Amino acid sequence: MKIPKIISKNNYEYMFEKEYPNYIMYKEKITGVRECFCRHELGLVKEKIKPSRNLQKIHKR
Repeated sequence: MKIPKIISKNNYEYMFEKEYPNYIMYKEKITGVRECFCRHELGLVKEKIKPSRNLQKIHKR
C-alpha cells in the first residue's frame, strides 16, 4: 500500500518526512515535532492470524 503524505492523528496533522525499514517518520505541521509511526498504526498492514492445527484438535475433543 502507498504511504500517505499527510495524515491526521490525535487532532494533529503530520507531513511525511522519511521512511525507515520498521517505522515511518512524520513531522507535525505547526510545531515541527517529529514522530514515528509503525505501518500497523497507519493502517498499512492488517494483522492476520491463522489458527494452528493444535488449537483445532483441542477444540474437537
